[in-house]
Amino acid sequence: MRFAIYVPCYGETYGDPAVLCSLAVEAEAAGWDGFFMWDHVVAQPLVADPWVTLGAVAVRTSSIVLGPMITPVPRRRPWKLALEASTLQRLSGGRLVLGVGMGVPRDFTSFGEAADARSRAVRMTEGVELVQKLLSGEVVEHHGDVFDVSGVRFAPVEVPVWTSGIWPRKVPFLAASQASGLFPIIQDGSGGFAVASAEQAARMKADFVAAGGPVDGDLAIWGGGARPSAAEVSEYADAGATWLLLDGWKASLEELRSYISAGPPR
Repeated sequence: MRFAIYVPCYGETYGDPAVLCSLAVEAEAAGWDGFFMWDHVVAQPLVADPWVTLGAVAVRTSSIVLGPMITPVPRRRPWKLALEASTLQRLSGGRLVLGVGMGVPRDFTSFGEAADARSRAVRMTEGVELVQKLLSGEVVEHHGDVFDVSGVRFAPVEVPVWTSGIWPRKVPFLAASQASGLFPIIQDGSGGFAVASAEQAARMKADFVAAGGPVDGDLAIWGGGARPSAAEVSEYADAGATWLLLDGWKASLEELRSYISAGPPR
């Protein structure tokens, strides 16, 4: 089991890239394994671009895993996303995990873009496939329903991809066959996020595999400010979870810093 800090990219506190970088440095020093960030455009001011911020985190740390959780592929051009991921992976020395998902409607509609679920699902599934092709180092000939790429070759760079999605739903986890891990979301019914139980984690992992994901893929559990005990960590591990994320969404900066300094619940 590995443990990570997970923070928003907006607000008076978490919208400050300097604060975010300092939290990543503190997390690495305290023995945390990962530092992940939300990826939004339209949110409470201030908003820190996660990709720029993670670039700064990469050069100020040396061992901690980092990445966006999650980047909405439907609002990105896959070739630009692939180039950014390749650059950050090389800059960090191989520590990037790319979380992908459909995104929230306001990040589309605020700029006059379609946000219906079907079009976002199509763009995500094909977009992740194209990102993987571009990162493979092979000459890409891709002629899909959404994207058309011909004769393009990037340098080969391996970037682990975790797909995401709201659970439980009848729709399978999108792009599972292109992913090496799962970052599932459980809504709590009041605009927040709930943490999965160990039993739910096992069902999530089974759903991911059924959708085409690898049996030995990563499963990241988070939500509700969860701070599991050592016994609960063991239960999650038995259920197939490989990462537990402590999210700082509703924590003050002082609270989050105290949690970070205490170290992960090993």
